[in-house]
Amino acid sequence: MLAALAVAGVLLMTACGDDVVSTPQSSVTGAPGSGTASATPGTRGSDADLEARAKAHFIPLAALGEGWRESQPPPAGFGLTVCGVDIEPEQPAGSARQRFARSGVGPFVAQYVQAHRQGLAAEVVTALQAALPTCTSFETRGESPTSPVTRFTIEKVAFADVPDDAVVWRMTSQGERPVTQDVALVADGEFLIGVVSYRAGDAPDPATITTAVAAVPTRG
Repeated sequence: MLAALAVAGVLLMTACGDDVVSTPQSSVTGAPGSGTASATPGTRGSDADLEARAKAHFIPLAALGEGWRESQPPPAGFGLTVCGVDIEPEQPAGSARQRFARSGVGPFVAQYVQAHRQGLAAEVVTALQAALPTCTSFETRGESPTSPVTRFTIEKVAFADVPDDAVVWRMTSQGERPVTQDVALVADGEFLIGVVSYRAGDAPDPATITTAVAAVPTRG
């Protein structure tokens, strides 16, 4: 899922409109706040059915609290290896994504919902739950063979009320313009749900990611 997020040393999504935190990634088409979805041809069920099931996991705007607004959806892609764990080990059958902001410089919350074979999402979350406690940094690159290698450090943060089917961590890109992001992955059946909280120039409030994760509609 997070391939586009690692571009230029940050796990950020492309900013559009008046959101000024950005990467070299191209903009995503689609109306601001509507979210966007895609499906791989020939996958199970119809594209419309898969899109509807993915979007059923969207965080509602009201759950984030006063002052948040809908923003342009982030670009597709979630391919990233975190502390030795590939969080998109297989091509997803389809995806949906949305983004929220409080101002042009953040904070921001981006959400990715990806459909996979049954069991894969839980495998990824379980592997990260095992790897992160002893991980202090990792290196990764985007999906392109020419993408630069970027180093991230892992900061130990006590995130409150993380569900058993989720994993949350804080990572900071190393380089000229370091960016700190709180990232969560939630497993819900066929869906692997990614949530990223970030802002320009400062670390995000840990409460933002936990509030967002708690608001993800799941079968449980």
